[in-house]
Amino acid sequence: MSEVAPALSVEAVSVDFGKRKKMRAVSEVSLEVAPGRTLAIVGESGSGKSTLARAMAGLVPIAGGSVSLLGEEFTKPRRAQRRNIQMVFQDPYSSLDPSSTVGNSLEEPLIVHERMSRPERAKRIAELLDSVGLPVDAARRFPHEFSGGQRQRIAIARAIATNPKVLLLDEAVSALDVSTQNQILVLLHDLQVQYELAYVFISHDLGVVRWLGDETAVMYMGRVVEQGPTERVHSDPKHPYTRALTSAMPIADPVGREERKRIPITGEPPNQFESFAGCIFSSRCPVATPECSTTPPPVVVDQAGGSARCHHIDAYPILASLPKHAATAALTSE
Repeated sequence: MSEVAPALSVEAVSVDFGKRKKMRAVSEVSLEVAPGRTLAIVGESGSGKSTLARAMAGLVPIAGGSVSLLGEEFTKPRRAQRRNIQMVFQDPYSSLDPSSTVGNSLEEPLIVHERMSRPERAKRIAELLDSVGLPVDAARRFPHEFSGGQRQRIAIARAIATNPKVLLLDEAVSALDVSTQNQILVLLHDLQVQYELAYVFISHDLGVVRWLGDETAVMYMGRVVEQGPTERVHSDPKHPYTRALTSAMPIADPVGREERKRIPITGEPPNQFESFAGCIFSSRCPVATPECSTTPPPVVVDQAGGSARCHHIDAYPILASLPKHAATAALTSE
């Protein structure tokens, strides 16, 4: 954990869906992110990462645990706290009101959270547009007049309107083409340096995460199975699931593609409507033993930073020797 006081922290947070028969979407997750740093959360579709982000933002109720923002409990957020944490969603085509001008969309959080006169709000809107690389006259136009990348810039401008301390970025670049993704990532980096923003960056793209993230948490079926410094998690993953994710990353070098061994994942995930005592990944893990399905995995701390929850952290020779199987079920991407 960081020595700097966290901007946002979650402690043993769980989220349930359903009334009569509950499904545990997030199970006892503990994470934190420091000011000016980026925590990336990765995992396949249905891993619970977006639900966790919404729990962090106070948009879904939590079944257990606590969320703290700037050292204060955020489990039942007050309006005064909400200005310090904002969210940027995946789809810039639906996250903006098509019937409102860009200026009105940017003005709304200023009306709710700031005591500004109309001229002061107009000046702030101009500053926001300039900070994301858009002209001042964009305020008079409607969202449909902009490209996808420009709309995401507008969404980011709206998110930073109240000078928040934390931005939750839920697949914020996945709906954009590669060149536009790069532009938005550079913008996010520049804004983070300028305002010392803490980012929680949700993504299934490990390449993007490796570029932007300082810390990475890997989620599977609502649980964090590994976390640590991003470079360590990518270059020396400890959990079998993380190794499977990194083995599925595209490699530009054809020689590297031939030498890299794809780690297959077979089997079916457990039923999230039922409690599970052992490792949540055991039914699909290539090195699982009987104890994995009955005994909770220990938290193994890595000397290079971070930790992983696994009974068989030392099973790397077995994983490295697994052959490539083109017919084996591959990981699902969002």
